[in-house]
Amino acid sequence: MGNFFYKLRCAMARFMYGRNGVDQLSWAMVVLGVALSLIGSLVGIPLVMSILSYINLAIWIVLLYRMFSRNLEKRRRENARFMAWWGPKQNALRGARARRKDKTHKYVRCACGTYCRVPRGVGRVELTCPKCGAKKIVNT
Repeated sequence: MGNFFYKLRCAMARFMYGRNGVDQLSWAMVVLGVALSLIGSLVGIPLVMSILSYINLAIWIVLLYRMFSRNLEKRRRENARFMAWWGPKQNALRGARARRKDKTHKYVRCACGTYCRVPRGVGRVELTCPKCGAKKIVNT
């Protein structure tokens, strides 16, 4: 039985050689497709459900086309454009999650947009932004 799965894996690897496969844009399309499926199943209006299912079908068709495409340069450009849009948002989400988990410091946002870290439990502290030099009094 193990030999069968090994042969199947090798055959799939040969088939996918030279094709785009799965990248970040493909994963985003999978998540969007699953979200649209869930929303469509929760909505009780038949017209909205059918519109969402057609949009979902189009997303999955484009997803499969991108995965099996041999035009690697074009798919890489598409993924690069997506990552240029999504990358800053993803980093902001990761930073916000890290700031929420840090219980020993308080994070204060400066007017220039920089987050400054101050130890908790110290009291009133005059904070100087390392980026713009603005001063601010913060209660920790």
